[in-house]
Amino acid sequence: MAEVMRWLVIGGTSESVDAVGYLMSKKAEVIVSAATEMGAALYDGFDVRLWVGYLNQEEFIRKMSREGVTHVLDASHPYAVEVTRTVKAACRELGLEYFRYTRRDILSDVAAEQADQGQMPQIYPAEDSLEAVRILNRLPGNAALLTGVKTLSVYRDGVEDFQKRCYARVLDNEASKIRCREIFQEECHWTAQMPPFDVEANRRFLRQSGAKLMVTKDSGAAGGLPEKLEAARLEGVSVILIRRPEERDILENLNRLDVYFE
Repeated sequence: MAEVMRWLVIGGTSESVDAVGYLMSKKAEVIVSAATEMGAALYDGFDVRLWVGYLNQEEFIRKMSREGVTHVLDASHPYAVEVTRTVKAACRELGLEYFRYTRRDILSDVAAEQADQGQMPQIYPAEDSLEAVRILNRLPGNAALLTGVKTLSVYRDGVEDFQKRCYARVLDNEASKIRCREIFQEECHWTAQMPPFDVEANRRFLRQSGAKLMVTKDSGAAGGLPEKLEAARLEGVSVILIRRPEERDILENLNRLDVYFE
């Protein structure tokens, strides 16, 4: 290798931890961009530089230029589409090579098939939050929203009897709690907790909310989807499962980057 490459990893996920480990094994210099302190904590065991906080396109361009980034490996969450769009645009502006690393997860498709055999709860696939709202308005009963704080306003504005029917679990940080107080009229309709959540923790939340429906994203095994589905099955709760956004040109195996280190 003629020179040391400086890779920027867009992180905050288990995939990004794998990516950082791979790059460091190749003796590359690594910078990690993590939106939150919780995301940054994933790299405590690595000798990497960290950018912590949300960045817009101009901020990415400025920091990439100043730090001499040569390659960008985007391992952000599949639902963080705005981050991916922003980083791609910054790479185009600077003429940097960009790689999107994530693991395709067919868990939602497998779950839908197994539901027909009684091994999974009843599953209603949805393309996005708006379709989830439409399904909620067709089905009776309380709903447990396990979709994060960012889309809560979509449910508040669209779900009939939202304040009566819907209960949310969000990350235990001040920003999430402030947003929940804005969304919900009664604090008993939301709870702030920190993952990971095992099957029993999910069952407790379903029972506490009196849920007949669960709304969640296809976050895969790393995002705790199996535990959510098993809890729903055991509690007799149906699941509205929001599919991952469609992505193209995905790097699914880090070993495909070996050519850059030969």
